[in-house]
Amino acid sequence: MNFFKNKSKSIKRLFSINLKRASLFYFLKLIRVKDTQEKLAKGFACGSMVSFTPFMGFHFLLAVIFAYIFRGNIVASLIGTFVGNPFTFPFIWIFIYKVGNLFFKNEQNSSVELNFQSLFDQGYDILIPMLIGSLIVSIPVWFISYFAVKFLMSSFKKRKA
Repeated sequence: MNFFKNKSKSIKRLFSINLKRASLFYFLKLIRVKDTQEKLAKGFACGSMVSFTPFMGFHFLLAVIFAYIFRGNIVASLIGTFVGNPFTFPFIWIFIYKVGNLFFKNEQNSSVELNFQSLFDQGYDILIPMLIGSLIVSIPVWFISYFAVKFLMSSFKKRKA
C-alpha cells in the first residue's frame, strides 16, 4: 500500500514540475518574440480566449483572426492557444457548459450527461449551452490573460534590466 502512495506523490510532483517547465518554456518563447508588450499581451489574450470555445480544431484559425482584429501579435496568439490543452479541455468544457446552462434553461438540459455518446445523440442540447457559456467566460478570460501577461512581461523586463 505504501508503494502506491509513494508513486502517487511522485507522479503529482512530476506533473507539477512538468507544468511549471512548460509554462516557463512558453513564457520565454513569448518574451523572445520581437514586438511591443501591448501587441504580445493582446495576441496571447486572444489565443487564451479562443481556448475557451468548444470549436476544437479551429482554435489556431480563430486565434489568428481575433489577433488580427485586435491588432495583436499572431505568434503570441498561437502560443496563447496552449492554455487549452488535453489536460485542461475537460475542465474548460464542463465549466462553459455549466455556465451556459445557467443562462439557457430548457427541460432537456437537466437530463444531459457529458460523455461521448451523449455528444452524438444530443449534440445541440450540449452545444448551445457551451456556446453561450463560452461567450460569457471568454471575455473575462481575455482581460485576465491580457493584464497578467502584460504585468509578467513588464516585471520580467524590469528584472532583466
